[in-house]
Amino acid sequence: MNNILFSINVVIPLFVMMAVGYAARQFKLVSDSFLSEANKFVFKLCLPFMLFQNIRVSFRGEVSDMRLIVMSFLGTLAVIFLSLLIVPLLVKSRPQKGSIIQGIYRSNFLIYGIPLATGMYGKEALGTISMLMGTTIPVFNIAAVIILSVYSEDGHRQLSFKNIMMDIIKNPLIIGCFIGMIFGFLRIEFPVSVDKPLNELAGIATPLALFVMGGDFRFRNLKNNIWKVIATTFARLIIVPAVMITFFVWAGFRNVELSALLCLFATPTAVSSYVMAKNMGCDAELAGQIVVLTTVCSCITIFFFVYILRSMAFL
Repeated sequence: MNNILFSINVVIPLFVMMAVGYAARQFKLVSDSFLSEANKFVFKLCLPFMLFQNIRVSFRGEVSDMRLIVMSFLGTLAVIFLSLLIVPLLVKSRPQKGSIIQGIYRSNFLIYGIPLATGMYGKEALGTISMLMGTTIPVFNIAAVIILSVYSEDGHRQLSFKNIMMDIIKNPLIIGCFIGMIFGFLRIEFPVSVDKPLNELAGIATPLALFVMGGDFRFRNLKNNIWKVIATTFARLIIVPAVMITFFVWAGFRNVELSALLCLFATPTAVSSYVMAKNMGCDAELAGQIVVLTTVCSCITIFFFVYILRSMAFL
């Protein structure tokens, strides 16, 4: 019973925030334009500030968790390369290939990672999560720029070093990561008058992002490409975490470290994958459908992964 309650307390708060957003839109308390502007506000300002603050506070250049960082980095690359090998063999449409590959490897680690891990281990998990964010989120975004450029519709977006570098440099999440790492490494501290508003701005990122995700749900649109969406959801939420977490348990990771890896590999497809697919000529509708279904189903799959690992005394 304790394990069930533990798992429920981890997952339900995330679901409630999304449900509130969905209900608010259904009752016309918020408009589509508000959700669109709020999504842009979260992506371009709140999330980068949250990354900056969390990484700045936790990153000090130490290498005590280097094994965890290296293993998570290699695991992320493995999922990317396997997706690149398998998806093109099964999907014919070039724009859909890019959206599906991104849907499989790119987890919503940024939004889910901190509330999920801190729900299990409190502030003890914050430093570990922030360190992984500093290494994996740039990998997610750099890989997305390259993959979406390769599979861009009609090849209208040419793959060039200049285009790729410009997209990488301008990505607000990557900017937040790297500036946070620089400030953390240099141990730059802010006075309370600056640090407090930064923390408050960063603090609204997760609840507002979850609210917007709920408000953006369009269940009726799932009828298009339904089998591709289901297959991608199954790969993202079941195959990838089952294989990767089994490997990491075998490698000896437990408790806080394993919870961080669970957040990295078991969370749904990132909301920003839709934005990037739309801006880079891939199938944005399919990308959005993948985000919707993985987000909804993750409330169930994450619950069971947490429950199973907790029951086996790995968490």
